[in-house]
Amino acid sequence: MKRTGAIACLAALMVMLAATFSFGASSFQVTNTYPKNGAKNTTKDNMCVKVYFNHAVGNKASRAANKDKFKITDSTGHSYPTLIYYNSKEPKYVLMLIDTNKVKTTGKGKNTIKDNTVYTATISGDFVDNDGNKLGKDVKISFRTMNQGRNTVIYMVMMFLMFGGMMVFSMRQQRKKSDENEKDEKEEPFNPYKEAKRTGKSVEEVLAKHEKEVARKNAAKEARARRDKELDEYYAREDDGCYHVKGPRPIAAAGCTYKTGRKALAEAKKEEEARKKAELKATNYGKNPKGKKKK
Repeated sequence: MKRTGAIACLAALMVMLAATFSFGASSFQVTNTYPKNGAKNTTKDNMCVKVYFNHAVGNKASRAANKDKFKITDSTGHSYPTLIYYNSKEPKYVLMLIDTNKVKTTGKGKNTIKDNTVYTATISGDFVDNDGNKLGKDVKISFRTMNQGRNTVIYMVMMFLMFGGMMVFSMRQQRKKSDENEKDEKEEPFNPYKEAKRTGKSVEEVLAKHEKEVARKNAAKEARARRDKELDEYYAREDDGCYHVKGPRPIAAAGCTYKTGRKALAEAKKEEEARKKAELKATNYGKNPKGKKKK
């Protein structure tokens, strides 16, 4: 009786352990993709699908077994040439890439990726990981390419609105400046008697205040004109493609201590010229002394 009970307990324990291992081991599956299933506005250039698994893939055996387990098709079922890339540093990652040597993104033809079209990447259920585990069922990722023509129109409209807004703003600023200039030019002549009557001050006080105001405005105009002239000269100088300095400076001013020896050579040459000049002067520059005749 005891022996039978021990056998029953051992059998129950083995069943429980087997169940634990079976539930603990996760099945081989896809964990993430890019683009996601149902994505829109995907690019046509270098069309690819990134697939992430929960098990490592890409060893020699799985590569051979998974050689034909990927495909990208359009809505009619036409399959496009596809390249598969594995990453040894990221073994749970696979890249499905359209073969750009055989597929075009412009023009016509059966192997041409089109705008605003649904494409489907399919991973076969027979795809295996490095341990030989299969996915068990096909995994499909559908996505729609962007409508490049519509996007181009949108970009052009946005650029038109942007440049149009800039032009309107510039015209308003120019008009405002022109109105201010016209206002300054059309300013009514100053009447000191009328102003004195309006303010209740003497004519002398009104004239003195007016002269100060005129002097202030003239000084502001001169300062503005001087600043504009300096800016014009600055930008004109910058446009010649040369870097300008305030004036010549010796190289020692920049901290250089290297001596080329040219100064010493120049001084020696100067001394030699002075010596020769002194000799020529002593011999009356090669002429006979005064009062002597040639023999």
